[in-house]
Parts: sequence; structure tokens; C-alpha cells
Amino acid sequence: KPATTSAPAKAEPKKEETKPATASAPAKTEPAKEEPKKQETKQAVKSEPAKTEPAKSEAKPATTTAPAKTEPKKEEAKPATTSAPAKTEPKKEEAKPATTTTPPAKTEPAKELVVQPVRAAEPAVIKQEPAKPAPVAEPVVIEKRQAPADLDELKPATTEKLKELPEPGKGGFGKNKRLGKKLLEKGSIGNGLRYYEAALSKKPKKTFINQPLADGYFLMRDYASANKYYKTLVELDSVKHKNLFALYQYALTDKYLGNYEKAKESFNKFNRLAKDAPELTEQRKNANLEAQGCDLAIELGKNTDLKKYKVQHLNEAINQPFTDFSPFLKDVNTLYFGSWASDKVILENKKEKYGTFSRIYKATRKGTTWVRSEEAKGPVNSVQAHTGNAAFTEDGNTMYYTQCLQDDKQNMRCKIYRGTYGADGWAAGEELKAINAEGYSTTHPALGKNEAGEDVLYFASDRNPGKGMDIFYARLNSDGSLGKPQPVGGSINTSGTEWTPYYDAKNKTLYFSSNGHVNIGATDVFKSVLQDGSWGAPENLGLPVNSSLDDMYFMWNDQAAIGFVVSNRPGGMYGLKNTIASDDIYQVDLNKIYLAVKGTQVDADSNKALTNGMVTLYDEGTGKELKSFYATEGTYLFDLEHDRNYKLISRRKDYDEISQTVSTMGKRANDTVTVNFTMKQIPGTKSRVGERIGIVYWEFNKDHLQQTAPDTLNTVVSFMNDNPLYVLEVGSHTDSKGSDEYNLKLSQRRSDAVMKYLVSKKVPKYRLESKAYGESQPLELNENPPGTDNPEGRGKNRRTEFKVIKQLTAEEQLALQAEEEAAAKKKTKKATAIQNKATAVSPK
Repeated sequence: KPATTSAPAKAEPKKEETKPATASAPAKTEPAKEEPKKQETKQAVKSEPAKTEPAKSEAKPATTTAPAKTEPKKEEAKPATTSAPAKTEPKKEEAKPATTTTPPAKTEPAKELVVQPVRAAEPAVIKQEPAKPAPVAEPVVIEKRQAPADLDELKPATTEKLKELPEPGKGGFGKNKRLGKKLLEKGSIGNGLRYYEAALSKKPKKTFINQPLADGYFLMRDYASANKYYKTLVELDSVKHKNLFALYQYALTDKYLGNYEKAKESFNKFNRLAKDAPELTEQRKNANLEAQGCDLAIELGKNTDLKKYKVQHLNEAINQPFTDFSPFLKDVNTLYFGSWASDKVILENKKEKYGTFSRIYKATRKGTTWVRSEEAKGPVNSVQAHTGNAAFTEDGNTMYYTQCLQDDKQNMRCKIYRGTYGADGWAAGEELKAINAEGYSTTHPALGKNEAGEDVLYFASDRNPGKGMDIFYARLNSDGSLGKPQPVGGSINTSGTEWTPYYDAKNKTLYFSSNGHVNIGATDVFKSVLQDGSWGAPENLGLPVNSSLDDMYFMWNDQAAIGFVVSNRPGGMYGLKNTIASDDIYQVDLNKIYLAVKGTQVDADSNKALTNGMVTLYDEGTGKELKSFYATEGTYLFDLEHDRNYKLISRRKDYDEISQTVSTMGKRANDTVTVNFTMKQIPGTKSRVGERIGIVYWEFNKDHLQQTAPDTLNTVVSFMNDNPLYVLEVGSHTDSKGSDEYNLKLSQRRSDAVMKYLVSKKVPKYRLESKAYGESQPLELNENPPGTDNPEGRGKNRRTEFKVIKQLTAEEQLALQAEEEAAAKKKTKKATAIQNKATAVSPK
């Protein structure tokens, strides 16, 4: 994981620096600071506090690669940019961080390791690179990790052999102890632990050997092995309590292994016993936070609600046997990420160096499957530096990324670069000197907006000594230049480690990873939402995005409806057995089941579907109305949420309403419930659609209303007022005198006259439908059979009838009313314009 991104390097350093005996008092954290590279210092400090995560920031890389990285682990950081020299100090640093307590532990072994850093290390930036041997002068392979078969246990490097050194176990206790110490001080932690274990096997009573073993495995993120040795240390110290830091570390390992109840007991015990130990003040503070994290994990574990997300480990097209990190979805089907394909170590000038480096890769998706990835095209990937953490501009043509160099102790110093895509692929970018700080790591670039809505570049850095990695941002100007870096606002940054920021523009949300808030694991993913110009309180994403271990690099793409997270949780690592030292990429999907209720409204007498009814959905517990469905065709459908109780009420005019309950409690699979409503009509309220409610007669060849007509028309007006949803047909007829064409026009004029009257009485025009039938539909004979005139029959045929042809829904009524009002306004506006124009041109 030497991923370019953040302090990864640090992670390793910490691990590498075996010198720093884990046993040393927490106070040693400051020593960690000694590292010339303030970056590491920062982390070390953090870590010691309690999380050892601080180390994470730098060490992150280390942690991820631990599996095999143990030996190679970051020792070979040949590329070290700024820290090479400093690393020597790092060693010292680690030694200090060493467990803070028992002097015995401190004894020789103690100085060899830096325990605190572990956590921080895991974000493993180092993870990145495909393995390409670094071009070094005649390298001599010292350690090789070829087949996954090499790792049968949680001891990544234990199966490797160091050239020119005897096999562990050969020789006596003293020789194995000396070689173990030497290798730990050199940064070859995995190999050093092999010799220490051999020494302990020869003299089990030399209990001080448990300290470097516990601290070493902790640094390698082999928490099961570390837990075993810390347990021994705690048991040996059960009377005098001189090694309380071991108790603290023991609690951490239990937490990381998911033993939350047990871990909480140990944290509480530690706080009781360490209350009078000023040198453990920082650890006590962190122990309280860790205990809260255990409570949160226990509570989340009891919650059976369907989780918002589901997480799946990606296939070999993405994840390789070592470290994979920094996923970024460039578009819905293109994923860029960092990968460190091998942790092979070479020997150059008697110093161990990594022979390969992390690189940026690209994978494409076909359907729902990611196909084989390939190295990003172009010279962006370096053969002598760890490259990763790609982030892209919206147009996809500019990439921000990180490159990290390592020193002999695998301490990393990272810088952010910006490159563009051209004919030859991604060009090697320009260093962003405005935000990179010499002597510190600057990593994890992410484009987004700040509280003021300005375009900014977010990143993580350890430039504030003593505060671990923090998230910063710099304003991104229109010309591409960057403003002065400043820490992100709100309560996002803590005294712990915060990094791997990602900004979701659509939801104005900043995602990041931290060990300084209440965590259920070593490093958890959090989110903070931008509201009213300020960042909201960080919210833990909970299960299953977070685990008991390290979870980081969360990103979410709303368009693709998928996201990603990097984790070292159990179940990953293709090819490497039983190890949590390296990180893999997991895809995050919305975890949704589809629940619904549907049905039909049916007339109880005819058993036919009713139209224009309405069904309303309520929350049964609160009685709150949730939504309504207008069953215009007699059917309805509602989407439902899981684990809720609902109430449905079916209504239709002139029918008795009916209610029915429906529940989705306990449902964990897609399901659609059918609830039909058989409705009984209220007596005397039968629909009048199809009825004729009035008739007006006309004089021969006339289209003006007779004196008796208003009596009938006013009855029609009353009916329309009492039944606001009915639509009438105004159908006019003539007798047979005259031509068909003439009679059709005459009947139309008669309908127009009636319409005008009804509209004058405030009957909405949209509820009236004019029809002209001419002489086509006589009620009586116009002529008697012999061919003589039939005046009485022709008088009955000269008529206008009013029939109910439709019943509107409330929704249709509102729509038609709005349409008519808009038309009226338009007509008035046009008339006014014409009048104004006429006035303007009239002679004065």
C-alpha cells in the first residue's frame, strides 16, 4: 500500500522502524515526532495516543501490504523523497512510540517497534503499484513473494528467507534474539519477528520477548498474533500493572478482531488503572473514544433494519494479491485505482529496497462485471515512485494524482501532481508546489466545493505536527492556480487521522476516513453534509461500509448508483491466505428490496371495476397521510418501505369508504401485496351518467330562445352547480324542412345560443360539449305515412337536449379549470393589445 497517497509511507516507516520499541511509554509518541519528516511525527503521535492509527496516515500503505510486506514492507523505500535521511530518526521515533509501559518490555525488544503507527498505516497508500522492478544497480533479490501459497498464516513474510542469514531457530537464544533485534531496527519486521519467535521457543521464560513480538505483529496488522502476545504481557503484569500500555494495545486488538464486549472491558480497566499515570493521558482519552466505538458497534450489530448499502468484494480484474486502493469512477463504466502488485525486495548497497512500486490502473465494466484492468496509458506511472490516488475533473481530461518516495526505512513523503490526457495517454504531471509542503506528505486529492461554494481541491496532509493527518483544501482559481491551503471547517478534523476525502457534488457531501471520531473499527468512513454554508456533524456510515478493521477511500457516484470502499476486512485478498495486512477494493451498492401494494376498486353489485375512485395510503402508527392514488381506471399501486405498518382507505363518490391494513414488517425479499376493495354504493346516489336532464324546443327556422326556455335552462344550471364533476352534452336538432347542410348549421346556431346562456350563468365552458345533429336524429315523424305534413312531430324534433356524458375526477377538474383560466387571460390580453393599438393610430 505504499500508495502514493498519504502518509502510507509513514505507515510503513513505523513498522519498519523496528527500533522504536513498542514497549516504550506512550509518551514516546513525541519521539515519533522526532522524525525529521514532521509528517511521520504527526502520525506517530496520533497513533500512540491510542489508535496507533496515526501511524496510519503515513503507515497506511504499510498496513495494507503487510501480508508479504512484512519484510519487504516498506524497508525498501528506496525512492524516499524527503525522508531518506530523516528516516534514521524515524527509527528513533518508533522506538519511542513503543508500548509506553513496562520497562521490561522496553528491554531490547521494546525499542525495535513502533506500535502506535499501525492503525494509521493501514490506509496503505503503498498499496498502489503494479509491480515493476525499480531500475537499481544490480539488485539482489532478498525476499520474494511469489505464490499465495507462501502465506499459510497471518505472518506474511514468515516464509521468506533472508540471504546470508541462518535459518531462524539455528543457533541459541542469544543469536536469534540479536538477529531479530537487528532486523527490526533495519525495518525488516517480518523477518525480525521470525527470529524473535525462534528465540522465545528456545527460552519461553524470557517473557520480555513477548513485547517486540506483540508490537511487531500489531504494526503488521496481524491482530490475531498481536492479541496473543499482548494477552501474555497483560497476564504477566496482572499484579504490578507496570505495562498498562500493553493492556491498552490488547484492548485495541480485541476491538479490531470484533470482540467488542471484551475490548470495552479492557478499555475501561485500562482507564481505571492508568488514572494516576500522566504519561498515559493521551491513551486514556483515546480509550474512552474506543469504548464508545465498541458501544456503537454493539448497537449497530443489534439493528436488524435493512442496511442502506450492500458491499461486495470485486473480482481479480480489480483486486490482486497485494494492496489495491484509491478507486475513482471516471464515468459510469470506467474505474481508475491504484495497485501494488508485488512487495518484492531487492538489495542495493547492502540496503533493502522495494523492487516494485504502486501504479495507477484502469478497468472497464461490461454490464455488471468489471473486466481485466490495465495500467493507465502514458508516462504518468513512475518506475521509481509510488503512484496512485487519481481524481479527475468533470470533463475527464485532467487528472490529479499522488507520487510518493521512500527512504531506507520505507518512510514516505508524498506530493500531488496534475496531468492532462493527450495523444500518448496521461502525461507526467506538474507538481502542485502551491500546496505541497517540503518535509511533509500531501496526498489524496479530491475536487469539490467549500462552504462558500467555491471550487477547491481537497487533500490530506500531516503538516500540522502532533495532529496526525488532517484534511485541507485550496481554492482552485479559473486559471488553474491554487490558493493558500487551509484546514477544512466544521468538526471534521480531530487530533487523530483524517484522510481519503471525496466530495459528492450532487448531494453536497464530503466523505472521509478517520480514527479520531467514534469508530467501530480502526479507521471508519464518515460523511459531513454541507448545509447553509457550514459542514454538519460527521456521521459514521455504519455497517456494512465500515467494519472492525480499516475502511477508507469511500466514493459514491449518484449517476451510476454505485460506490467503492477500500478495506482489509476478512474475505478479501485473492491468493493470500488469512491475512488482513493488505487492502482490497469493494463495490458499494444500494441495498434495496422492492415492496408494493396494488389492487382494484370493484362495484359490489356488478363486480365490475369502478373508475375515478381514490385510494389513500397512511402510516398506521401515526395516522399521517403519505400519498393518494387516483384510480381513474379502477386500479391503484403504491411503493412501500420495509418494516412499516400501513393503512389503506378506498373512496369513491356515492360509495361507502373501506379501509384495510397492510404490513411489510420482517420482509427481506421483493414482494407485491394485492388488496382489492369491493365497494357498495350508497342508496340513492347512483351515477347519472347517460341520463337526459332537460330539453328545450325551438320555433320553426329560429335560433333564439323562446320565453319558456329559461325555465328549463335554469334547472340545468342548478343541476350543474349541485354536481360539479359532471359534463353535459348540449345536442341540438332540427326538423326535416330544408337541406341537410342548412339544417346542420341551424342546429349548431341553436347549440351556440344555449351554450351562451349557460356560460352567462357561470357554468364552466369545459363542462359543456356542443353537438349539432341537424335532422339526423328525429324523435317523431316529420311526415305522416301518406306523405302529409306532421306539424306536431316536427315541433318535437326542433329541440336541444342535455345529457350527462361524463363524470370528471377532482384531478381532471383542476386541470381543465386551470386551462380555461389561462385561455381567458390570454384572450383578454390580446383584446387589450388590439384596443391599445387602435387607440394609438386613431386621429387626434
